[in-house]
Amino acid sequence: MNPFRALNYRLTLFFLLLVIFCCAPVWAVEYFVNQDGSAHVYSSFIILELVKGNPRLAETFAFNSISVPNSSGHWLMAALLAFFSPFLVTKIMATLTFAAFVALIGWLRYKTVGIDGVKTSFLLGAAIGFNWLWLCGFYNFLIGVACFVFGLGLFFGWNCALNARRASLLAVLFLLAYFSHIISFAVLSGSILLLLFAAPRENLKSNLLYFAAALLPIVPLLVVYKSVSASGGGFYPVWRNLENPFSPVDWLQQMRTADPFIFISRKAFPFVDGTSGFFAAFAPLLWIGAGFVLLAVATFREAGAPFFRGRTNLIFLLLLTGSVSAAMLAPDDFGLSNGSILRERLLICGLVFAVPLFRGRNSPRLKRLAQFALLVVVLFQTAALWDYALRADAQAREFLSARRALRSGDRLASVVIVENGGRFNSTPATMLNNYFGIAENRLVWDNYEIGHYLFPVVAKNPADKRFVFEWTRSNAFALHDRGGNFEGKLSQLESCLRENQDKIDALIVYGNDVPVEKILNNWFVPVYENGRVRVFRPRNRA
Repeated sequence: MNPFRALNYRLTLFFLLLVIFCCAPVWAVEYFVNQDGSAHVYSSFIILELVKGNPRLAETFAFNSISVPNSSGHWLMAALLAFFSPFLVTKIMATLTFAAFVALIGWLRYKTVGIDGVKTSFLLGAAIGFNWLWLCGFYNFLIGVACFVFGLGLFFGWNCALNARRASLLAVLFLLAYFSHIISFAVLSGSILLLLFAAPRENLKSNLLYFAAALLPIVPLLVVYKSVSASGGGFYPVWRNLENPFSPVDWLQQMRTADPFIFISRKAFPFVDGTSGFFAAFAPLLWIGAGFVLLAVATFREAGAPFFRGRTNLIFLLLLTGSVSAAMLAPDDFGLSNGSILRERLLICGLVFAVPLFRGRNSPRLKRLAQFALLVVVLFQTAALWDYALRADAQAREFLSARRALRSGDRLASVVIVENGGRFNSTPATMLNNYFGIAENRLVWDNYEIGHYLFPVVAKNPADKRFVFEWTRSNAFALHDRGGNFEGKLSQLESCLRENQDKIDALIVYGNDVPVEKILNNWFVPVYENGRVRVFRPRNRA
């Protein structure tokens, strides 16, 4: 059923105005660029060119195993790149993924409860949709989350009962979720498995058989994916902020880092250059938490404890508490070579399970206060997005001016020295070099994806793959954080260039730092400068 056909025009208008308001900063600037999204769009261009049979790119890149997830967004962008510029594709993807999430959160509410609370759900969708994974451009995961939310609503609309036709549709949805992201697929399949137990007991056996049949096409993909993942060095859980597992303080710090809603530093405020600890009062997670507490109180006042003893509501409650608990306590990842940012993904998915639970019809004041808390998040994040978009646009204009010093056929790499890298959770300059490789007959090494096994296209030569893996771990430096691994990165950069400088025809350097430039000067000389951006060429080929 089309949700907007069922909902009244006021709700439809509210949704459209909400999305337009939130996404206005994306379209207000010429260059809206995000961090990982820039790498994704270049990989998508490579996909398009490999399909066309581009001989030069085919010498260097190849399609990865079809069993590897993280690909649906790339193929969608490849299709868009056939018609639009890469910068327009970036805007389209950012807008589509945000709007789809907000719409589907409202649709999930409508399918599970009815029209009551849909407006609150739209606000909740916008507040959760404004996460830094979206800001960085994690399109595959976001598409996977859309599949997860859609699947929940669809399955609930079937009264948690399966037949052959529904199992076939579910199999297609499982495949799309799997090819989007392994986490969203796992959450989707796991939640539907639990919801099967909400159906009458006499249907349980047939439901489980149909569910198994829907999962069957995924099984060979998982088997091959497991063998491919061996190149990532094995799965070992890592808690990166937990120095002492017996320390409550360390556990609090570990839980604090599982916050996916930080667009801008907790100590910063949009359009204010200074920092202050008082700005943490506007942290979106605090206000989202306040909104959830108010809705929980309204629900208990209206429905009471028996509400959560209903089989379906109990399952949603278990999924909510289980996902949030996992986000707080689970490892950050299982080794960076196997992907990262596990807990933040779990929290985003977990909060979705609250959408069918809240009630507030008989507590209008509490509902209004909850809506106000969510509105504060939307307003604050939109202001932060404006700040980010304007600064990123200025950086892009400066960085992209280096194009005039580049040649057709160049093999490019970049070194980025970030002066204020802690302000936003997306640092666009670190991946901007990827745009120089699109439709310019140039090859760009600044794409971590082609050095991993996790993405649809990879470097064909193992030596190139190893170079990309090492280069993208050592070519970005944050001046605000000279402690930690700064010296180690300098050493990695020097070692990487010593062995691979012959792979680089033009080196774009953004920012200034004496120790970094001392290393670069061993092999390269500057040939172009404009503000903070310079182009270096090898000494023997300048």
